[in-house]
Amino acid sequence: MWWALGFVLVLAALELGIWIAVKVLKTRFQWLITPADITPKIDPDLIDKYCASSFDPDLGWTRKPGTTGEDRTLSDTASYAIDDRGSRRNPGFEGQPATIAVFGDSFAFCRLVNDDETWPHYLARALDENVLNFGVGNYGLDQACLRMERELPGLDCRMVIMCVVPESMARIHSYWKHYFEFGNVLAFKPRFTLEGDGLVLHKSAVRTADDFRTYEKHAADIQRLDHFFERKFLNDLLRFPHIVGMVRRGRRHVPILWHLVCGLLTGRFESGRRRAFSLVLRENQRATMWLYADDRARALFAALVRRFVEHVRRAGAEPLLLILPQPIDLDQRDRDQSSYGPLLAELESEIAVVDMTDRFHAHANRDRLFVDGPLGPHVSPAGNQIIADAIAAESQRIAPREHQAPITACPPRSQAGGR
Repeated sequence: MWWALGFVLVLAALELGIWIAVKVLKTRFQWLITPADITPKIDPDLIDKYCASSFDPDLGWTRKPGTTGEDRTLSDTASYAIDDRGSRRNPGFEGQPATIAVFGDSFAFCRLVNDDETWPHYLARALDENVLNFGVGNYGLDQACLRMERELPGLDCRMVIMCVVPESMARIHSYWKHYFEFGNVLAFKPRFTLEGDGLVLHKSAVRTADDFRTYEKHAADIQRLDHFFERKFLNDLLRFPHIVGMVRRGRRHVPILWHLVCGLLTGRFESGRRRAFSLVLRENQRATMWLYADDRARALFAALVRRFVEHVRRAGAEPLLLILPQPIDLDQRDRDQSSYGPLLAELESEIAVVDMTDRFHAHANRDRLFVDGPLGPHVSPAGNQIIADAIAAESQRIAPREHQAPITACPPRSQAGGR
């Protein structure tokens, strides 16, 4: 009986300790979620600020024309400016007609580097023609396609580049990013589903500022349309009894809490936070890999690529799909694995595909290819130069100009993100 009582007391103490740790750390690490996060209250001031700076009812969010900002790296800052048409500033080419347009995510926008250190800027210098950069952070292929369809009628391009990271496979299955990127509560977005052989667009559940305040009325539909609500979010909830969750999802919860608690107790919380965040990225990549192994998910990705191809060719331009790996994708390549390689090989019969994974993987010093920041690494100026050189050569093959300027490499101004 005393052994049993002692065991119960140990379990109770462990349960209390986990509860306290989660309660203390949750405010400093958004990827610890509890049942209250299923339909969290959103700060009204945060809503107002977001609607003024980024909100877009059709796309979810976008960069507002005429705005500027800074990205913080681990050691410096990098600045960016958005021109009057909503594309990133391309220094030295302002006002010139654009013959190439870029759409996609933050690797298209080029987070963590300055305006004159992006690969679209290096591409413009190599080809001596203006390149418009409409990339937006955290976009999926679905949102990037919708942005392209909005902008394309006002463009006169010979080539349109769609640039996404492999994780875009996961992003196109999100309807509310909070259920995949825990804590990203403002990121409601549209998404497509496959019904029969066709794409069906589901507009964002939040289309006005008031919708943010009353989104709970649509919670059931949001959860039904979001792939990750049941498959990931509910599995990662920390709830009573916490010990059960720690055992069931020990590969995730135990090391994350360990790094955070150690960082807090040693006074090096930021270091612990980065280690915990790397585990979150690894878990998200694992979820993405599962989707690349799913026939239905691959079919959705392929259908979106075909939609992109159809709209671009109808406009008289040539499409190009550019895949830029994150460091975690290169780690996977180290193990001779490529979850997305087979799908890209299938798509090459329909569209020109440039996958930078092998080029980056073979680089002698991969650390030079990326700059680190609070939301994860992005490509450095040196890496952006490599991308621009690859695209410049490919552009001659798929969309040649009559009087093509000589293609020359333009060395980046610096080798790090920021001045």
